[in-house]
Amino acid sequence: MSPKERCSRVERRGISNAEQTIGAGDRVPYFKAFAVGSGREVSSGNCAGRRLVLIFHSQDNAYVLEDINRTVREHYPSTEDVLVAGVVDLSLVPPMYWLTASLVVGQVHGQSVPADEALALQDWGGRIRQRFGVRGEGRNVTVVVVNEHARISGLYRGLEPGRAVLRALEEG
Repeated sequence: MSPKERCSRVERRGISNAEQTIGAGDRVPYFKAFAVGSGREVSSGNCAGRRLVLIFHSQDNAYVLEDINRTVREHYPSTEDVLVAGVVDLSLVPPMYWLTASLVVGQVHGQSVPADEALALQDWGGRIRQRFGVRGEGRNVTVVVVNEHARISGLYRGLEPGRAVLRALEEG
């Protein structure tokens, strides 16, 4: 079975909204988000064949996205090899403020990294965070590394994930 077929099976299986516990080797849970600015879709359905680094962060620790992106780009310059995406939980934002929140996320992200190097994904209902089992970031970030077979190859929680991310990408 090809990686794309495996990824599609995960999507069809349908994972509940309850928080999931994931570990290395598990299939990536179903998710779908759109990047600020470009509108590019990033989902479990299009993850096969590419490595993905998801960084769950808040506005207060968005600088970690820049650090991870810089570290990854030194070893993997092309986004075709490794896609880096920051995931911002916006579940507390009322729908009437979504446009404003989207502009703020874009501005904060734009100050951290170039849009063509890393994406900012908006997690409006907190569903992505829930499906990956990420609890409130607080001061720390949570990083999930997904290999080209749509499997979790690494997890990290803290403020200095650079080495852990590279190790997970190399071990895939």
